[in-house]
Amino acid sequence: MPEWTMALILISSGIGLGLICFLAGSWIMYRGKSTPGTGEGFLKDPKGACFTVQDDRMVDEPTGFSSEPNEAEKKLLQKTEKFLDVLGGGK
Repeated sequence: MPEWTMALILISSGIGLGLICFLAGSWIMYRGKSTPGTGEGFLKDPKGACFTVQDDRMVDEPTGFSSEPNEAEKKLLQKTEKFLDVLGGGK
């Protein structure tokens, strides 16, 4: 077998392998980027209530929290204001 034939076979094999890897990677990315919750992803959505996040929990305000900062938060705010004053970006 001539040398150029062996080189042609090797180059063709490399191109073919690269094309297969490209197509497989494209397919995986397409399936992985689908919208969550539709069941169209690379892996199907898990079934069961324990895997479901309720929308109303994400919208509701958390309970037990105050809008007024506590002592540790006040101290942090004072340090932040002092730091920004040093940099020239304070009030």
